[in-house]
Formats: sequence, structure tokens, C-alpha cells
Amino acid sequence: MVKRRGSSSLARRTAQPPAVDPVQIRRRNRVILRSLLVAAICVNGALGLMLLYVVFLQMPYLNLQQVDVHGNRHLSREEVVEASDLEGGMNLLTVNLGSVAEKLKRHPWIRSASVFRRFPGRIIIEIQERIPRAILVAGRPYYVDETADYFTRVFPGDPVNYPLFTGVRPEQLVSRRLQVREMLRRGLALLDLMERKRSGLNLTNLAEIRIDLNDGFSVVTMSGRTIVLGKDKFAAKINRFARLRRFLSRRGKWGRARFIDLDYDDRALVRSSGARHKG
Repeated sequence: MVKRRGSSSLARRTAQPPAVDPVQIRRRNRVILRSLLVAAICVNGALGLMLLYVVFLQMPYLNLQQVDVHGNRHLSREEVVEASDLEGGMNLLTVNLGSVAEKLKRHPWIRSASVFRRFPGRIIIEIQERIPRAILVAGRPYYVDETADYFTRVFPGDPVNYPLFTGVRPEQLVSRRLQVREMLRRGLALLDLMERKRSGLNLTNLAEIRIDLNDGFSVVTMSGRTIVLGKDKFAAKINRFARLRRFLSRRGKWGRARFIDLDYDDRALVRSSGARHKG
């Protein structure tokens, strides 16, 4: 059998690796070097920023030296600062303003809070306090704000010159909270009506407003007179009270009226000195 030399040498020539292009090698090396250079610059830049941050942390210029408080009426400046957990000497760059504001809003007297940095060395706190409108007595006295929320207890020495809501039991503050809030909301609306209307039923001679979650409101005056108003239509009932007061006064019977039930559509029930009148 005869071997063919030509085909064997051709196979060896085709099996040889391709020649390497030096231009491509130089191009690839340049890309690698450029990537390494960029990485080195980034690492050095990050280290430089970290070093600069550490230097800033040690600068007295950035230490907290003063806390300004605005918007406080009931709370003292010291009470607001204590609620914020800010301490003198803290570095301003490390203070999380949002976290400080959230801490302040957890205080029962603070409705909203904003916190700002002012260089050098100052933090500014702006708060909005809750405004008491009344006091709710339910086992213990609580302040009621303008949104009908009973937000904190009344402690000895606190101001107490507010209208008084009574009749709610302590357990109802939890078991019937939504109903209590709704009744307080209506009660505040009733106080506004009493303040606006000249009916003789006003805040100056008001002793308390009793709340019954089922039946509504009864107003007790300083003289001991009880006026039942129910749950709604307060404006019409206060107008009816004014007419009834004039009617009984002309007949000299107003001073004897001790119980007046206005929770009717078009009439009133009056009890006086053992007598009972309906009109």
C-alpha cells in the first residue's frame, strides 16, 4: 500500500496554531492597565473620603453646641430637648434628623415635629403641640384635644380650667374607644354651639357634660340644673331651651326648674320642685 506524502504534510500544516497578532495583545494590555488604574483611583478616592469623614467627626466646628426649640407652649424647652435624646457635643453629621423627629412625635403633647441642622453647632426643633379643649374624667382625668383625642392624663399642678366631660367608665376607653371618640367629637361641637349662641346655656355656668354612649349628652349647670340634649340636633334644642327659659322666666318659674329634657322633636319635659311639666 502506498502512502500519500502530500496529504500528510497538508494535515500537519493545517494543525498549526494561528499566529498571534501583536496589535491585539497591546490593545488588550492597555484595557487591563486602564481598568487597574481606574480601580486604584476609586479605592484611593474612597479611602480619602473615609479619612476626610473621620477628620470631620473630630472637628469642634461640627459638634452640637445649641438646640433651639420653637412652637412649645405647654412643654418647656428642656422637656422638648429631653424627648429628642439630643446631647451636647454630638457631631451634627451623625444626627439622624428623621429619627429625632419620630422620637419627638412619641411625646403625648407633640402632634408634629421638624428638625433642622444649622452650622456651626446648632439643631433647630419646630414642634406643634396638641391644644386641650376639654377634660374627660373616666376614672382619671385626661386632656381632650381639638381632634377629640384623649391624649394624656391631667397631673397635679396642670391647668384644669376646661369644660368637663363625665360619665364614661374607664373600661370603655378601651372596649368602646371609637364610640367614645365620636361622642367627644360631638361634645366639642356642642361646646362650640353653646359658646356662639346666647341662650343662657353657656360655658360660664357649665359644671359638666355627662356622656351616655347610648343616650347622648346631659348638661349640668353650676346651679345644679340638668338639661338633657340627646345625641343630635343640638342647635334646634338650644334654641328651644332659650324659648323655654324666657317662657318660664315670665311666669316666675324658671328658678324652680331643676330638670329639663329637650330630647324631643318639638317639646320639652320640665321637672321643678316635685312638679312635672310638658310643653
